[in-house]
Amino acid sequence: MVPHPYKNQNFVVNHFGVAVDNVDKASEWYGKHLGFRRIRRDRTTDRDVDDTNSPIFKIYGDKLNKVKVAWLSTGNGVGFEIFEFIDPPTEKAEEIKKDWSLEQQYRRGGYFHLGITAPDPEAVAEKACEDGAVQIGETVDLYDGDKALYLRDPWGNVVEILSCSYEQLMGNRE
Repeated sequence: MVPHPYKNQNFVVNHFGVAVDNVDKASEWYGKHLGFRRIRRDRTTDRDVDDTNSPIFKIYGDKLNKVKVAWLSTGNGVGFEIFEFIDPPTEKAEEIKKDWSLEQQYRRGGYFHLGITAPDPEAVAEKACEDGAVQIGETVDLYDGDKALYLRDPWGNVVEILSCSYEQLMGNRE
């Protein structure tokens, strides 16, 4: 039997990507409320103007004609890409999900949430909710006085805000 080539390796998260209907507003929101910062100038790639051999057209095929992307970085260097598919346009997630019950939200498959560590989740949530986010459920108490809560950003993406690191939360627990 051939051993698995990646056995016992712990890969790092390189980046996450989300699709929204407005890259500029989303970049500003994620910068203002979560401290993500732009690390490169945004780029719009247009099939009518740019090289059709551009990697994004090879990945997404002939129906994609125009897309805008912003590249941000989190506090620990994990990338956060924001895509606005212009032609054809990105569907607004908040319109699709605005009438969903909490059960419908957590029962759907696929991407569930992005976890962010911040010293005061409730302060982050208060400001974010003043700027279009919605808190999902209640703030919960964790171990050793830490707290966590869930938000839905203005584009329908779920973000968990925790006052501790993932390793502090899950390490050495039964």
